[in-house]
Amino acid sequence: MGIVVFTDSPLFQRSPVAAVPSILTFNTFLFDIRLFGLFRVYNSAPHLQPRLAALPEALGEVGADVICLQEVFRKPHRAFLAETLAGVYPHAAGIERRGLPLGTGLMILSRHPIETARMREFRAAFLEERLAIRMGMLVSVLRLPDIGRCRVINLHLAAGGMFGHPESVKAEEVRRRQIGEVLRAADEPGPELTIIAGDFNAGPDSSAVNYRYLLDAGYLDAFAEAKALPGQPPAMEMTWDPANPMISGELNRSLPRQRIDHVFLRREGMAGRRLGAARIVLSERRVALAGKGPVPVSDHYGLCVDIEAGG
Repeated sequence: MGIVVFTDSPLFQRSPVAAVPSILTFNTFLFDIRLFGLFRVYNSAPHLQPRLAALPEALGEVGADVICLQEVFRKPHRAFLAETLAGVYPHAAGIERRGLPLGTGLMILSRHPIETARMREFRAAFLEERLAIRMGMLVSVLRLPDIGRCRVINLHLAAGGMFGHPESVKAEEVRRRQIGEVLRAADEPGPELTIIAGDFNAGPDSSAVNYRYLLDAGYLDAFAEAKALPGQPPAMEMTWDPANPMISGELNRSLPRQRIDHVFLRREGMAGRRLGAARIVLSERRVALAGKGPVPVSDHYGLCVDIEAGG
């Protein structure tokens, strides 16, 4: 998996610089699956072009040091985001993808150098997903200021396949096996601090058995830990809400509000480091549509987590 460093003049240069290192995970819902770049396999996500156009500014305003993106399946979309944000995030992984199927849709953008990056497809997967895409993880090593070298795993776990319920026994079993693959990758030699971020399609109130698997393996849920800190104000807690106008379909609209996008940190790698604030972001309706009200940039909301030196 090639690492790209942009050095030419960027199109986008506005972004706040975080006071402490931070990680953002965001499922973009740029769902547009085409074989050979031409033939659509599934219906594309609604309002894709205006949302894509609004995404660089939205991501830049969050100001995270590292951005983990999911569902950026098409190479032109990956290139647009990487090139437009190059003035703020000159380091990128996950842009290139050769051959068929069309890949995992995963990208990492970073203010800081990415030492290594490798895409790994999950062995456990739904058959219908294997026909055009691959669920998987993008495993990278980078160095954050004040924090040092860390392994960042950007992932997208299975929902219910293309046709099933995301909380079915089969879906939970596929995710359990995928999480096992992630944990084995995290146990390979490398930096002591491991960060696992992405769309897990599971949380404390939905498919909790998958969510607890990470906790039982020694990982901290950054949002839950930050919420427990003294002096933390009440915050939005859901990253997926059927009231979001970007969500359609009878099954999706019947599901409850959920927190299924997470940043997990390995507890044993947190020596000399501590969690700071965690916040749900990118929930505002900022994309104007002709003849319609504005919509959010995705069907998911983002999660941004601060990691501080000390502890």
